[in-house]
Amino acid sequence: MEEEIYKIITDVNGTVFQPALRKQVEERKAATSEGLDMALASFKRNPSAENYNLLKAAMLTYQYWVQKRVID
Repeated sequence: MEEEIYKIITDVNGTVFQPALRKQVEERKAATSEGLDMALASFKRNPSAENYNLLKAAMLTYQYWVQKRVID
């Protein structure tokens, strides 16, 4: 699952080593941080397999944007 999610992200946005505009990276980090908080809250309310998979996807997406290189 992790490889599939990473492939989807990199197909659209490039690898973490391919720089993106700082504004885009900051916006995506903020959005994925909010999504990660929502996924964690859902998992805490109901630790189902579905919510676990959503949490993993949110964590991978957040990690991608935190590690993404930026250009000014």
